[in-house]
Amino acid sequence: MGNRMIIQQADEGRVAVALWRAGQMLPEPAGEPFPFTSPLDAAAHEDLRWYLEDYLMAPFAVYEDRGQTIGAKLDDWGEALFNALFGAGKPRDDYMKAREGAGLAEIVIASGSAGFLELPWELLKDPSRGRPLALDIAAFDRTLPTAGGSAEMERAPGEALRVLMVIARPAGIQDVGYQMIARPLLERLKPVSGRVDLHVLRPPTFATLKATLRAARDAGQPFQIVHFDGHGVFAQAPAGIPDPRFYKRGGEQGYVIFEKEAGGDDPVTAEDFAGVLRDARVPLVVLNACQSGAMGEVAEAAVATRLLQDGAASVVAMGYSVYAVAAAEFTAAFYEALFAGLSVSAAVGEGRRRLKHRPERPSPKGPMPLSDWVVPVHYMRRALAFPDLKRTRPAAGPSLDALLDAMGAPRRPQGAPEGVPVHGEGSLEAEQGLFFGRDAAFYVLEQAARLQRVVVIHGPGGTGKTELAKAFARWWRDSGGLDDKAFVFFHSFEPGLPSFGLDGVVNALGLRIYGPDFIGRTENAEHRRHVILETLRQHRMLVIWDNFESLHSMPDPTGATPPLDAARRDELRAFVAALARPGGKSALLITSRTTEDWLGDVRRIPFGGLRPQEAAEYADALLAPYPAARQRRQSAAFAELLEALEGHPLSLRLMLPQLEAAAPETVLAALRGEAPLPAGFDASEHRTRSLAASVKYSLDHLPEDIRTLLPVLSLFEGVVVADVLAIFSEHEEVPARFAGHAGDRWEAALAATARVGLTTALGWGMYRLHPALPAYLRALWHAEAGAGFETERVAADRALLHACAELGVCILQQIEGGMAETAFTIFDLQRRTFGRLIAFGLDQGLWDAVQDILEPLDEYWDARGLRDEAQGWTDRIRAALERADGTPPDFDGKAGALWLFAVGAEANRRRDAGDLDAAEDIHDNIRKALETAPQGETRDRRLAVAYHQLGIVAQLNGDWATAEAWYRKSLEIEQALGDWPGMARTYYQLGMVAQVCGDLKPAEDWTRKSLEIEEALGNHLGMAGSYHQFGILAQLRGDLKAAEAWHRKSLEIRKALGNRPGMASSYHHLGIVAQHLGDLPAAEAWYRRSLEIDEALGNRPEMAKTYGQLGLLAEARQDAAGAMDWTVRCVRLFAEFPHPSTGPAPAHLARLSAALGMDALAASWQRGTGQPLPEAVRQGVQRLIDEGGAR
Repeated sequence: MGNRMIIQQADEGRVAVALWRAGQMLPEPAGEPFPFTSPLDAAAHEDLRWYLEDYLMAPFAVYEDRGQTIGAKLDDWGEALFNALFGAGKPRDDYMKAREGAGLAEIVIASGSAGFLELPWELLKDPSRGRPLALDIAAFDRTLPTAGGSAEMERAPGEALRVLMVIARPAGIQDVGYQMIARPLLERLKPVSGRVDLHVLRPPTFATLKATLRAARDAGQPFQIVHFDGHGVFAQAPAGIPDPRFYKRGGEQGYVIFEKEAGGDDPVTAEDFAGVLRDARVPLVVLNACQSGAMGEVAEAAVATRLLQDGAASVVAMGYSVYAVAAAEFTAAFYEALFAGLSVSAAVGEGRRRLKHRPERPSPKGPMPLSDWVVPVHYMRRALAFPDLKRTRPAAGPSLDALLDAMGAPRRPQGAPEGVPVHGEGSLEAEQGLFFGRDAAFYVLEQAARLQRVVVIHGPGGTGKTELAKAFARWWRDSGGLDDKAFVFFHSFEPGLPSFGLDGVVNALGLRIYGPDFIGRTENAEHRRHVILETLRQHRMLVIWDNFESLHSMPDPTGATPPLDAARRDELRAFVAALARPGGKSALLITSRTTEDWLGDVRRIPFGGLRPQEAAEYADALLAPYPAARQRRQSAAFAELLEALEGHPLSLRLMLPQLEAAAPETVLAALRGEAPLPAGFDASEHRTRSLAASVKYSLDHLPEDIRTLLPVLSLFEGVVVADVLAIFSEHEEVPARFAGHAGDRWEAALAATARVGLTTALGWGMYRLHPALPAYLRALWHAEAGAGFETERVAADRALLHACAELGVCILQQIEGGMAETAFTIFDLQRRTFGRLIAFGLDQGLWDAVQDILEPLDEYWDARGLRDEAQGWTDRIRAALERADGTPPDFDGKAGALWLFAVGAEANRRRDAGDLDAAEDIHDNIRKALETAPQGETRDRRLAVAYHQLGIVAQLNGDWATAEAWYRKSLEIEQALGDWPGMARTYYQLGMVAQVCGDLKPAEDWTRKSLEIEEALGNHLGMAGSYHQFGILAQLRGDLKAAEAWHRKSLEIRKALGNRPGMASSYHHLGIVAQHLGDLPAAEAWYRRSLEIDEALGNRPEMAKTYGQLGLLAEARQDAAGAMDWTVRCVRLFAEFPHPSTGPAPAHLARLSAALGMDALAASWQRGTGQPLPEAVRQGVQRLIDEGGAR
C-alpha cells in the first residue's frame, strides 16, 4: 500500500490537508486549515454537465466546437483544483512527500457537506504530470469525516457476486432517456472471469426490494451489491433541524425514486433506503441515480453520504447521466477487478481507466470520444474487498480489456446459413448478431407482461418486432425473469409449417416441457390444452408467437397454408383469454403486422422504428466493416438519409451498406423513387431479407381497387394526410387515375394500408409510411404508366403542391387563431414533404403556392428555432427570384410578393440573432422600394409591415422615440385598412415602448387594447404575449405576486403551443420575479431553463439577458468573481462593446471591475475565452468607469 493524501473540509470555506504514509498507523498531523474556493464557477459546472450529458446528442457545427472546447478544458480545471489545494506551503510539501518512497496511492476527500463532496475532484491534475491523479493512482475516494482515518478492511463473503438490479422508470417511456444499463451489462459480464448472478427486481417497488433482500438474507444467500439504475433528487424534507451531513441546504435531503405497483413515482428518502440495505447486510451500493442538470451531483452526494452513515461500506455513484454502454464497460471492468482480489476503491480505479482506454460513445456522427471517466465516483466508509470470489476463466487467458475490445470492434454482420429458416423454432439469437436500443419498448413490455400477461406487438413489416420479442426473451432469461432459463418457448407461424394452429403449438410446448411422453400420457387435444394452460399459469414462463398475422388477418397469399376457420379461431381465442386471467405467472408475446382485434381484450402495443440515437448506434454497427461508407457518414446528406429511413431496422440493414459504393444522395434518391431501385428491393427473396418482398407481401392482401390508388403515396415523404389527398383529387391537373375520390375514400384506403402494416395510423387522418413504400410504389406506377409516367408525375406534383398550399392557408389561420400546437405537429410530420414541394414549386415558377406553404412554415421555423433551415430556403428562394444583378423582382407580381415575404422573414431572424444593423438595412430597403411603388391596399399593407419592423429594430437599439414614430406610422395604415391583427401587434409594441420609458399607465392601456383584440380573434400566441407584458408591468409596480401569476399564465399557453422562444422568455422573467422575492435557488433554476432553450436556439440577445441576470444573482450571493464571469459571458457574445443587446451589462461590468480591479476582469476573460482581454473592451470598461458608469 502506498501513501495516502487526506483532504478534509474543516469548516465552510476552509480545508486541511494531511499525509498518511505507508506503514504508519495514523496520518501525520494536518497543517492549519486554509481558505479554499473552488476555481470552478457555476458556468464551469454547467459546461461540464452539458459536455457529459448533452454534447453527443447533436455534435454538429457550433455544438461540436463547444464540446471540443470544454473537453480541452478538463485538464485546465484539474490543474486549477490542484493549485487551489497543493499550490504552496505545507500542503504542497506533503504532496511532494507523498510522491516519494512508496509513492502516492490514494486520495481521500473527507467532508460532511454534500456540496463539498459533489465537486468534480476526479479532475485533479498535477501540472507536472501527464494524467489526472484519478487515472494515475490506485484509489480516489470520498468519505465522511469520522471515517476518513479508518484503515479497517471489511471482507465480504461469497464465491460469486450476487447483484440485485433495481431499474426504476417512474415516468414510464418518457423516462427511458435514462438508458437501461443492465442489458449491455449482461453482454459484458460474459467475459468477466468469475460468476456474476444478476437479478432484476420485478416490480421495482420499495416493498419488493425489502421483501427480496429479506428473503435472500434469510436463505443464506444475501446480495452483496444493490445496483440502483434510476433517478435521485434533492427535495424538501419534513420539518425539523437539517443535518449538514446529509443536506446541502436546510430542509432538503436526498431521495431515490422507486415505482409504485401500478406505475408512477414513489420517492424514498435516502435514510429509509439505507435502513433497508443495512438490515439486509448489503455492503456495496451502485447508484446510477442522478437528476440531469445542476442538482444531479447534489442528489448523488446526499444519497451516498446517507448510505455510508447508515452502515454501507462503499457506494459507487454516477454524478451525471452516463451512456448505458459506458456504464456497462465500467461495471464489467469493476467486477473483474473485484474477482482479481482488488478492493472496491482500486476496482473503481480500474473501471475508470477502462473508460479512459475506450472513450468512444455513440453519436449521430458515429462513435466520438467523450472523457466520461470522470463520472464514476467512490464513497467509502471503510475499505471493502471480496476475497472469497472464485474465478471461472483461466487467469492465463485473454484479459478482460482484450475481450471487451473485441466485443466493441467492427464486425461484419453474419447472415443465417443457407437453407435454415430465418427465425427457426426455438432460435433466440439476434438477426446478424445485432440488436440495439428499444429501452422504451422493453419498459412497456415489462409492465404489460406483468400486468396483462398477453401482449400483441403490432407494426409494419421490417420494424423488428421479432427481434424485439427475442431480445426481450433473452433479457428475461438472463436477468431472473423466469423460473428456469429453459422456460422460453418461441414459435413462428410461418406458412407451410406443420404446427400451424393451437394444437400444433400446444403439442410443441408439451414436448419441450414434458418430453416425448407428453402425447401418450394425455387423453386428447382438450386435455393437452388444459395441462399446458395450467403449467403456464403456475410457472414463470415466456411464450412467443411470431408472424401471427399468417393465421387469419393476413394469410399466405399463395394458399399453401389456409387460414384458421372460425372454430379453430374460437379455440385459440379462449386459450389466450384463459392465459390472460388474473393470477397467472407466464406471459405470451404475439408479433403481428396487424392489431389482431379478433383476439379480444388483450394488451396491444404499436411498434415503429428505432429512436434517432438508437438508429445512430445501429448504423455504427452496420457500417463498421465498410470504411468508405463510414467516411460518407460525415456529410449532411447522410443525416437526411437516416431521417428518411425512419429508424426502420430492415431498411437500415439493407440500405446503409450500399454507402460503400454510392453517395448518400444517390441512395436517398433511390429510396424516394427518383433513381433506379437499389439492391435490397428484389421481391423474389424472403420478406425478411428484401424490402420489396416485405412491401409486396402486405400489398397482396389489399383489394385491387385500393392498390390502384396507392402510387400517389410515392409523392409523400414520411407521412401522408388523407385531407390533402381529398383536395389533391379535386385539382384540375390531377391525373385521371387519382381524380374524383372524396376524403372518406382516401381515409378508407389509408386505413386498409395500416391494417396490413404498410403504414402506421397517427391520428387526424395522418399515416406514417413504410420507408420502402414510396420507391416500390413509384416503380409500380412507372411500369403501369409507361412512356406517360413523367407527364403524370409532374401533373400529380403540381396538384399536390396546390393541395398543400390550401392546407398551408388553413394552418396559418390555425396559428393566428391560437391553435399553433396542432399546426406545428402537422409540420413536425410533413416538413420533408413540404420541403420537396417548395423546391418543385420554385422550379415550376408556382410562386403563390410556394408562399402559401412558406408563411406558416416560417412560423414553425421560428417557434422551433430552426434558423439554419429557414436561411437555407431563403437563399434558394432569392436565387430563384432575383435577377442576375441581384435586384429583386417587381413587387406587383407573385414573384415580388414571395421575395418580400422571404427576405422580410430573413431580416427578422437576423434581428432576433442580434444583428440589428443587417435587419435594419433589409427592412429599410424594403420600405424605400415600397414607398416608390404604385399605391393600393396591397402596397399599403406591406408598407405598414415595413414600418412596424423598423420600429422593432429601433426599439432594440434603444431608440425609443424613433421606434414610437415608426409604430404610429404603421398604426395609421392598419386603422385605415381595418387590419385588426396588425393593430393588435402595434398596440402591443407601443405598450412596450411606454413601459421602457417609464410611462406605466399608457403602457397598460396600449397592452389592454392589444389583449382585447387578441382575445376577440382567439389568438392564443398574442394573448400569451399580452399576459407576459402585464407581468412585466406588475413587477415594475412592485406587485411581484401578480407578476408571477401573469408570467405563469403566459407560460402555460406557450408550453401548450410548443413555443420554445416564448417559454424561454417566460422562464427568464419568472427568474427575475423569484430573485426579487429573495428565492435565489428558484431564480437560478428558472434562468437555467431559459438559458437551455436560448443556447439551443442560438438566440444571443436573450442569452445575453440571462447571463446578465445570473451575474446579478451571483452578486446577491456575494460571489463577486462569479458575477464577473457571468457578466463577461454576456458582453462577449457580441464583437461590439458595448452592444445594445447586452443592456446594462457593460455598466455592471464597469462597476465590478472598479471594485475588483482590472486584473480581475482580465483573468475572468482569460478563463472564459482562453484569450487575453481585448484592448477595445479594456478601454471601453475604463471609459465607463471614468464617466461614472460604474456607479
